[in-house]
Amino acid sequence: MRKIVLLTILATISATICAQSIREELIADFDKAGSNYYAYPGPSKALTPPPHGKKPFYISHYGRHGSRYLIHHREYDYPYATLQMADRLGKLTEKGKEVLEHVRLLRDEAQGRLGELTPIGAYQHQAIARRMYERFPEVFKGDVCVDAKSTIVIRCIISMDNALHQLSALNPKLKITSDASEHDMYYMNLQDRALYNKKWPKEATEAYKEFCYRHARHEEPMLRLFNDSAYAWGSINLSRLNLAMFKLASSVQGTSYHDKFSIFKDLYTDDELYHNWLQANAYWYISYGPSPHNGGTQPFSQRNLLKKIIEEADSCLSIEHPGASLRFGHETMVLPLTCLLGIDDFDQQVYDLEKLEERGWINYKVFPMAANLQIVFYRKDIKDDDVLIKLLLNEDESTLPIETDCAPYYHWKDFRKFCLDKLATFKE
Repeated sequence: MRKIVLLTILATISATICAQSIREELIADFDKAGSNYYAYPGPSKALTPPPHGKKPFYISHYGRHGSRYLIHHREYDYPYATLQMADRLGKLTEKGKEVLEHVRLLRDEAQGRLGELTPIGAYQHQAIARRMYERFPEVFKGDVCVDAKSTIVIRCIISMDNALHQLSALNPKLKITSDASEHDMYYMNLQDRALYNKKWPKEATEAYKEFCYRHARHEEPMLRLFNDSAYAWGSINLSRLNLAMFKLASSVQGTSYHDKFSIFKDLYTDDELYHNWLQANAYWYISYGPSPHNGGTQPFSQRNLLKKIIEEADSCLSIEHPGASLRFGHETMVLPLTCLLGIDDFDQQVYDLEKLEERGWINYKVFPMAANLQIVFYRKDIKDDDVLIKLLLNEDESTLPIETDCAPYYHWKDFRKFCLDKLATFKE
């Protein structure tokens, strides 16, 4: 009995420490609460040197587009119209008037640019390409080939364009090819309607609603905007307005106003910020992670992409200097692919949504704007059959659920087998 009590206490302490650490991360960098709007932070660690004699010779990459404006006009128009009407009626506090002005500025900047890449988003891809070149110069030496593909969405195409221009500036001899075609969308952005329809069964919907109810923190921040609580309660859907304001607040960091104001700091307390993020984290886990609430199969939406990565890598092993395969798409590819591969334990099935952060399933660690996966291939020379790989998630070395004698490096044959065995478990 004492042992059970002790284990329970230790588990509670562990969960509390983890929650505090995430809460502290968000307080230290409130932009992280923006989840998929988090502006790309860049790598945080130095790279581990390869085993003796091994040199990088090929990179296989999939990256998300950089920071963008919000996609739909209603994402700007609804909060703007709601606050503007209240202002006309004299119902806004001074804080409400200030936030209204910030919403107006964001709305005006995005006029005619809905969903498009921001200047910050363009710079993110320039910087990633530059670091890729500097970290692995052997891959980009001489007149090697760099083949790039993008989804047909303009922000992805422009992200690709910025990365390729940077590489070309660093080495004008590179043989660069690029394309954005419906022809490649079957793996660049697979639309699997049957799998999509399994995202939110009744069990998942109920679990998520209950979780959000426990962590609801929308009333107080929204009431700070209005000087008449009766008006706010009677005329405003506070929950809907909070969702809209939180998305706008998340997007500021990717715009020209990133260093001029912060709706996060203006409107939300640390506690409210944290609990709003918790709800977003659970949403992304169920929608694209290995959630047992919907069968845990959503990561297989990237099965065609993983097959393509393996096929192209196989074809490159017989080439002395194959160069790089670069792909540009969306967070809805990067996140499930990360889960499918089990990178950094993101393949965990967590039934209790309250334990997601305790188990380390933290969305902003995977899919900030310009998120990317880089598989870097190493060998001594073209006759070397023992090819090694290292996987970088957002340019930091990551772990895989595969045994290895040279971590953070893995044997390509082991990784390839792991992937093919995983893909074989999915039934179309």
